[in-house]
Amino acid sequence: MPDLPDGLIRTNAILGEYVAIHDAIFKFSWRKALSSIPRLFKATDFGAHVKDLDRLASDLTETSAALKAEPGALEGSHQYTAALLEAIHALREICRRFHEQSQGRLSTYPMSEYNADLKSYEDLVKTSQELGIALNQRVRDTDVLPEG
Repeated sequence: MPDLPDGLIRTNAILGEYVAIHDAIFKFSWRKALSSIPRLFKATDFGAHVKDLDRLASDLTETSAALKAEPGALEGSHQYTAALLEAIHALREICRRFHEQSQGRLSTYPMSEYNADLKSYEDLVKTSQELGIALNQRVRDTDVLPEG
């Protein structure tokens, strides 16, 4: 396997943390399904997710800048990090709005806005996934050594 730039390794670590947050919010679990029963389960802490996503966005911004500065960056790495950053920002905004709502400002995030934000977020996730798949293929392609 070729030596990957440190920026791509760091991007992969950021991706792992981001996916964990995404899954904590959207993946089905009985805990979340039953969280509406008072005192049975702790509610999702959207404020913590906002802070974590802020940190990930900051880390990814720095990582993306470092990748751009590296000579011979793998084709598609810049587009992928940009798309992932957009998805992180979109999820952060959804979490921020839910956090406001959890603090008693119930009318601050109407369902129609949430549905529009969710659709936009899902589109950004799809784009970053497609770019990630293409980038992974480029990494595998550079791994092929000529016979001889």
